[in-house]
Amino acid sequence: MEDRVKTGIKGLDELIGGGLPKNSSILLSGEAGTGKTIFSLQFIYSGAKDFGEAGIYVTFEEKPEELRREASQFGWDFKKYEAKKKIVILDAASLRVGVPTDESFYVKSDFDIKTLLSHLYEIAIDIDAKRIVIDSLPAFFFSHESEKMRDDVYMMGRVLAETKATSILITEIVDGQGYSRFGFEEFVTRGVITMHLVEGEKAMPRMAEYKRGIFVRKMRETNHKIKQYPFSITDKGIVVYPQGEIY
Repeated sequence: MEDRVKTGIKGLDELIGGGLPKNSSILLSGEAGTGKTIFSLQFIYSGAKDFGEAGIYVTFEEKPEELRREASQFGWDFKKYEAKKKIVILDAASLRVGVPTDESFYVKSDFDIKTLLSHLYEIAIDIDAKRIVIDSLPAFFFSHESEKMRDDVYMMGRVLAETKATSILITEIVDGQGYSRFGFEEFVTRGVITMHLVEGEKAMPRMAEYKRGIFVRKMRETNHKIKQYPFSITDKGIVVYPQGEIY
């Protein structure tokens, strides 16, 4: 079996042969509020803290300080590992929306995909990045023409492969349909993981209790079950329950 990269998410790695396939790109998809950003922050932080692997978090929507604040709720001290160059948050959000940034790593407001990927590649080589997160594809490609968007996503996949890092590309599911925002992201990745809010039993009329579920839709070179597993967001991050059932 090929080398694996442990996600740092309790309960998940045993479902996917010990971790994500090394040097691969994985699509992480789900409706709003399912925990995609937390999953990705946990992946980057665990890499730095537990495995000594440098990581890059590219943010197109949230400012880096907002991500650090969200991470701190789980006891994840991003600044500590940023100071050691084990974590880099690449700010592609602030100048894009016309807000100044004090970040050391940022991209200009008028950047294009080639400029962004060149900058990302340089950082990855400089810190020897083993993990990369792109948060998110819809935020960056929203205004693109569909045909150009497809080409740019493929270009991104090729550059990520050249870094030799294991990458997570975040996208979204709209109205519970499909596995991605645009319908083709899953075809340029080696794995697809989806996160869901699942309606459970109703304690009272019109008052359903929702549970969180995670589904490994695709993971190449991996023997995994086609089954949705429950997970929860605890004070230490995401925990998946491999023996659990989603109803």
